[in-house]
Amino acid sequence: MKLKLKISPAKIFLLALFIGIIILARYAMRDMNLNVDLLRESLMKMPGIVMENIQFSREVSGDLWRVKIPYLERDGNLFSVKSLDVTRKISNDNGEWNFIGDEGIYSYDQQIASVTGLHGRLDTKERVLNLESPKLNWAQENNTFLFPDGLVMYDSEFLLRTPLASMDNSGVILLEQGGVIQWVKPFIK
Repeated sequence: MKLKLKISPAKIFLLALFIGIIILARYAMRDMNLNVDLLRESLMKMPGIVMENIQFSREVSGDLWRVKIPYLERDGNLFSVKSLDVTRKISNDNGEWNFIGDEGIYSYDQQIASVTGLHGRLDTKERVLNLESPKLNWAQENNTFLFPDGLVMYDSEFLLRTPLASMDNSGVILLEQGGVIQWVKPFIK
């Protein structure tokens, strides 16, 4: 007795599609369970590496930081980036900081970063401030932003120039060597 099993091509396609979906779901579940710290440590042990189109978010003290990096190159414990887009969504007053830099370097050993060609915007409830600086330095140790080559801040009412400035994590700016302020909006009598 010969048994002939007839299966249509549509049923074979649906079965293959179903198996493919199961395999993709299994790999997606495995990727979602990756240990981020283990992945970071593994990357640190690898020789020079180049990554593109990196995006990540991290919550720090209730604030959400989002970073976009189109190109990152690692050489030892130094990370070099071409272009950098950082956004900080501040939790307590609903403000937001946006920084865009041309290039940057981060030292994993020293926990310091430097960004060149910086343009930024600080949005608060009271006003929106724009800023520009040739260079921004940051150190994790004191969590302070330093503008060693000067800072220009402006909005629709004023323009501020200073040769050296620092900014703490709350947004307070200290003019280390003074500065010049120019009012661009006339006073209304």
